[in-house]
Amino acid sequence: MLKLCRQCGQQFKITDKDLRYYEQIYPVFNNKRFQIPAPDYCSDCRLQRRLAFRNERKLYHRKCDFSGKEIIAMYAPDVPYKVYDQDVWWSDKWDPLQYGRDFDFPKTFSEQLRALYLDVPHISLYTNNVENSYYTNFVINQKNCYLIFGGGSNEDCMFGNFISFSNTCLDLMSVFNCELCYEGGVSSNCYNCKFFLYVRNCSDCIMIEDCQSCKNCIGCFGLRNKEYCVFNESVGKEQFEAIKKEYEYLTDEKIKLLRTKLDELKKKVPHVGSHIYNSEDCTGDMIINCKRCEYSFSVRDCENCKYASYSPKSISSYDCTFNSPDGVQFCYNVCSTVGTRNSMATFLIWYCDEIFYSTECHNSSNLFGCVGLKSQKYCILNKQYSQEEYGKMAAKIAAHMMKTGEWGDYFPYEISPYSYNETIANEHFPLDRQQAGEIGMSWKKDDEKGKYQGAAVIVSSDIRNVTDDITRQILTCRQCGKNYKIIQQELNFYRKMKIPVPKNCFDCRYKNRLALENPHKLWDRTCMKCGAAIKTAYSPERPEVVYCESCYLKEVY
Repeated sequence: MLKLCRQCGQQFKITDKDLRYYEQIYPVFNNKRFQIPAPDYCSDCRLQRRLAFRNERKLYHRKCDFSGKEIIAMYAPDVPYKVYDQDVWWSDKWDPLQYGRDFDFPKTFSEQLRALYLDVPHISLYTNNVENSYYTNFVINQKNCYLIFGGGSNEDCMFGNFISFSNTCLDLMSVFNCELCYEGGVSSNCYNCKFFLYVRNCSDCIMIEDCQSCKNCIGCFGLRNKEYCVFNESVGKEQFEAIKKEYEYLTDEKIKLLRTKLDELKKKVPHVGSHIYNSEDCTGDMIINCKRCEYSFSVRDCENCKYASYSPKSISSYDCTFNSPDGVQFCYNVCSTVGTRNSMATFLIWYCDEIFYSTECHNSSNLFGCVGLKSQKYCILNKQYSQEEYGKMAAKIAAHMMKTGEWGDYFPYEISPYSYNETIANEHFPLDRQQAGEIGMSWKKDDEKGKYQGAAVIVSSDIRNVTDDITRQILTCRQCGKNYKIIQQELNFYRKMKIPVPKNCFDCRYKNRLALENPHKLWDRTCMKCGAAIKTAYSPERPEVVYCESCYLKEVY
């Protein structure tokens, strides 16, 4: 089946397998099936809408609306939402059921949910079991971490996104089980590596990409089980140690030279079409230990999923995003939802069952259109019902949503509590103010650059020339012109790793790192060696030489 996307107007395909999936995941209310219709939006536009509800990185100083205490929150102080400090929000000092209300059938479901969302208090930050890690968001089990957004089980890490089980790392993105690493992305099981991308099981390497089980390598691409290599040439231990000594203390100039040489090497060396490891019948990129997963990215230990991203341990789920660490099962169109089953159209739902069109609910079951509930069941718009009453009312509302065309879609953009440029949707689907308004979202005016008089620009690129005094200075980003600071923990890391203090602020470093990662999008191409059809994250316009997995493995082994 071919359809035209209602948002972007592009043609997209819905397969027979997709239709069978939508037929199989129907919810049952009052002993009646409510079929999930085939989507009217393409997978990219569905993802964009889910991401428009997640603000990870924009943090603000504001007051708790319960206690008046000064807090850090992901909600700006001027938005019309009540925000509670985490300790208050999780406590029994307030009751979310007091905001319960009857469903008004002449109105759409979405406008009633939005009204409830405006009334119910929201949590300031989403963290759990963190120690000395206040300036983090969407994380669990953190110790001594700073500006980490998305992830869990980290210690002594700073400036990163989607990091898990890592220790003493800085400026990383989408990494798993790494230690003593700097400026890396989309990698796992690495130790003492600097400037790396798409790397697995490597140690003591500098400026490498797409390498596996390598150690003591510099400026290499696409190597497997190698040691003492420089720009893909084996040089032996003695010569390698001499070359390594030249890069013992990295400077901006040395880093630029290594990057230039690696980029030249990458033009000559074939690239694998997709990074898929120990998996069966999968398409996408960075897929590990999965079966029958299609169009999925950065997933591991999943089965029978499609359009999944950052979603480990998920089973039979479509359109699921940010479901770490425990995934979801039999879910459709969910974001930031963890350990949940048989649910649809949810945001920030943790360890629940049978949840529909609800946000910020935990350890609950059988909720429809609820906000902020904990350990509850059989509620609609935060109003308590008996099991029988719940089934009857949920059936009426689902039928009503079918008539209004809301059933099966994610929340409309207008319900998001954030401006578009506060959310990560703008990172993957960038819009301007006018375009954001056209889809129904506001735009937050950028803060003034606010340069302090006499703000410093770092001159030396040799960490040996940097004194502790830098932690008392206000620095100016050479990329965007905004101010930033270096904290002592950060400076200690640069000294230990023998790398220069960054000249760009954290946000610009993040944007530059994000630009290196392949997009979460697939193109139909042919292997440039054997001509076999492949699906790859390398668009046809890109200059890289791209091989199918079979040809690539013959090349590197």
